[in-house]
Amino acid sequence: MNENIFKDIGLNIVFHRKLRGVNQVECAKRANISVAKLSKIERGISVEDVPLATYLRIAEALQVELYELLKKTAVEIKVVRVKKE
Repeated sequence: MNENIFKDIGLNIVFHRKLRGVNQVECAKRANISVAKLSKIERGISVEDVPLATYLRIAEALQVELYELLKKTAVEIKVVRVKKE
């Protein structure tokens, strides 16, 4: 199985999660999965046994269509930290 697809899905999840300002803890809570499981999914490791229902719950937690998480895209994520005054 192509391991890169899992990494791509993970990057898409991170992209949409950060775009919405949701941290891993909140996303995992909304999707009813553990933070450790979400972290592994986002990194694309140990995910071959993750049911489709889990990806559906993550998509719902992020309020995106499932295909947005599954599509192959070249996403570069830059995190900009803004200093609060």
